[in-house]
Amino acid sequence: MPRASRSGLLTGRAMSSSEKWVTEQRKTYRWSGGLSRSSWWLVARNDEGPLEVFTLNGGDKLPVFSGEGEAELFLCLREEHGWEVHQSSAEELVFVLSGPCSRVGLVVLDPSAEIFDAQAAEFPGLDREGFLEWVVSRSL
Repeated sequence: MPRASRSGLLTGRAMSSSEKWVTEQRKTYRWSGGLSRSSWWLVARNDEGPLEVFTLNGGDKLPVFSGEGEAELFLCLREEHGWEVHQSSAEELVFVLSGPCSRVGLVVLDPSAEIFDAQAAEFPGLDREGFLEWVVSRSL
């Protein structure tokens, strides 16, 4: 059964700068193995209870990293204490976005720490539903 393409919905419409960035990120992920990769990295902590996942903007944005080094650099530059880099499978990432982080509106791929200061207004990334669709379609 052929997969429906989301790009068909955008035909004839100019892309915003964040959509252009996401398009480039998609090309990069496709080239590097994409979402079929076996591991993703999140920033999380476990204080004697369920895993708490680090989010931005009061829980509206979830930073997701394609490599452990990117996640560690983000954590170091943000000077967040008590948080650790957590390796996550595609299945666990789907669970996180469907459960504990179900209120997340945007998944930010490999964010750069310096753009996430208090003045940052826009976060490049994929909406939660689009990211989930992407992960699931690549994992089949």
